[in-house]
Amino acid sequence: MAGSSHLRETDEQLQDMDILQALFEGAHQPILIKDDQSRFLYLNKKACDLIGMKPEHLLGRTGHEFLQKTDADRIRAIDVEVMATGQESLLEEEVTGRGGVTRILVTHKRRALLPIGGTTKPVLIAVISDITKLRRAEQVLRASEEHYRSFVELHPQTPWVADASGDVIEVGPSWQHASGLDLHEALGRGWEKTIHPQDLPHVIEQWQAAVENAARFDMVYRIGPVKGRYRWFRNRAAPGEVCRWYGLLEDVHDRQLALKALQSSEQRLREHRDRLEKTVEERTVEVQLKNVELDRLLQQERAINALQRRFVAMISHEFRTPLAVIDGAAQRLTRTKGAVTPQFLSDKCVQIKGAVVRMVELMESILAAGRIATGTIAIDKRPCSLSAVIEECIAHRLEISKDHNIRADLADLPAFQMVDGVALGRVFTNLLSNAVKYSPNSPEIDVRGWQQGQRVLVTIKDTGIGIDSDDVPKLFEPYFRARSATGIAGTGIGLNIVKEIIELHGGSISVESELGQGTTFILDLPFEEVLEAKTA
Repeated sequence: MAGSSHLRETDEQLQDMDILQALFEGAHQPILIKDDQSRFLYLNKKACDLIGMKPEHLLGRTGHEFLQKTDADRIRAIDVEVMATGQESLLEEEVTGRGGVTRILVTHKRRALLPIGGTTKPVLIAVISDITKLRRAEQVLRASEEHYRSFVELHPQTPWVADASGDVIEVGPSWQHASGLDLHEALGRGWEKTIHPQDLPHVIEQWQAAVENAARFDMVYRIGPVKGRYRWFRNRAAPGEVCRWYGLLEDVHDRQLALKALQSSEQRLREHRDRLEKTVEERTVEVQLKNVELDRLLQQERAINALQRRFVAMISHEFRTPLAVIDGAAQRLTRTKGAVTPQFLSDKCVQIKGAVVRMVELMESILAAGRIATGTIAIDKRPCSLSAVIEECIAHRLEISKDHNIRADLADLPAFQMVDGVALGRVFTNLLSNAVKYSPNSPEIDVRGWQQGQRVLVTIKDTGIGIDSDDVPKLFEPYFRARSATGIAGTGIGLNIVKEIIELHGGSISVESELGQGTTFILDLPFEEVLEAKTA
């Protein structure tokens, strides 16, 4: 009887095992069944693989036999609570199995009644999900996110991300310092309002082209707070599989300023070099011109020296002539033994007087030329009748040159004006002397004067030998004598003195002449009223 009963119990257990295998063996998750003492009654293949042991080594045993004590005690406590209360349990736990391998499991435990050994007994069914790989992946992802976040927050530059259409979806915290705006204000196209107005159109154009062509973006432009000071930034970005743009905004303000300073310095150096080259070129031209001028002055100096030598010889001759006249007249007077007639004395006196006048004129010309050369000649303007000065010079000349007829038309000259009468007397004496001297066979000389607005004009006209047209431009140069004057006494300094005196009065002198037809000198003086007359 006893043997039959044991056999029947064994058959029933085998039948129960077949039922459990039929129910749970094909499940995709590990499933195990325990009794009220946490002994394993059933484990499907997934559960055995998870634990790493065969079923025959697990059935009838508890977790304390292959798990660490802390894990086994914790599992046993939960089993007891579920069996006692009937409340299901769902928890995530880390379990270290054989070989020290730790797994992260989500275990769903519940109490159930199963027919075991011919009777219905309460058992604990545990359905296990191994989420070790999932949690490890989540940890890696969290670490990656944390690394990325630290990279973004600690990066000295400003990382940013944009979507495929070019709208910003994320930007680093340093954006606030760069732009003066909150981070959310940079999203989309909000960043555009921080760009310098002069740079904005070009930046938008380049960014749009990069987005459309999935090409790299690299630009340097200015960003600044609204109504604030702008700084230079370099912005670079590359597309990530055309669904995201990853960019980096770099503050290059100091570098850009240094670059611009370097460019400006180079530009200044180039300009300085160009100026130096131009200066050297100008100085070279100037030196060349000075060399030409020095050569011209040397030739002029040589010509002046030659003129001066001729002048000295001429002066010696000019002095000998009047002295010879005086000596001849004196000898005639000495040799006369008889009574001397008044006419004879008069003639000799005229000869002596003319010779003396000629010597005085020579001396005055030489002294005046010296004063002009040293710049010491001065004009002393006083109220003066110009017509009286001219008439006195004419009368003096007629005393000496009795063979000439000098006609004067001076009625239209102002009664008085501010001039240096003595200096102008020397001018008209010289011009009348020349008119007489260079008209030996043409006795008629005309002098005319008149006022024309604020100018006073005087002309002295002769019908003498005239002047060659080539000599007219050089007529007022010191020591110059026209070719037509060859054989006629003269020093070549008189007209130069005349020109200086007229110009010191603020006037001018010109000449019109035709060879063989005569010469006309035109004096143009400013009219200055007598101050005393204006006051009266």
